[in-house]
Amino acid sequence: MIHIERRKPKTPEISIAPLVDCVFLLLIFFLLTSTFAKPRGIRIQLPSSSTATKAERQSIEIAVADSGEIRINGAPTTLQHLPESLEAEVERGGKRPVYLVADRRVVLDTVTQVIDCARQARLTTVAIATRRAPQDTEATGE
Repeated sequence: MIHIERRKPKTPEISIAPLVDCVFLLLIFFLLTSTFAKPRGIRIQLPSSSTATKAERQSIEIAVADSGEIRINGAPTTLQHLPESLEAEVERGGKRPVYLVADRRVVLDTVTQVIDCARQARLTTVAIATRRAPQDTEATGE
């Protein structure tokens, strides 16, 4: 009698090395092509107020730094181009309240000019952003 050897079926093996290589290459690709830039803002120290309240979410925010830099909802602009920029915001989102976020060291003349620009753009509700004053500074008058 002839003896025929039976082969055992091989169990399939999945090699994970090519998968790891692909994931590693994708990771390198995304790290090299992405940018990690912080959104550039301006530093502002708000004046304090004992009657400060929360701002509405749907508003136009005008930030004025003590260096003279002006931003509308984060986009830089100048005092000369402020009325046109505000009118563009009105066209984009309708009439909304304006919140003036000005540094406490900004000259009052600059704040007045910004409010005038808002009125030229037919925006009549203008509020000045403040931070809530601590209770102990109210008594001392600081």
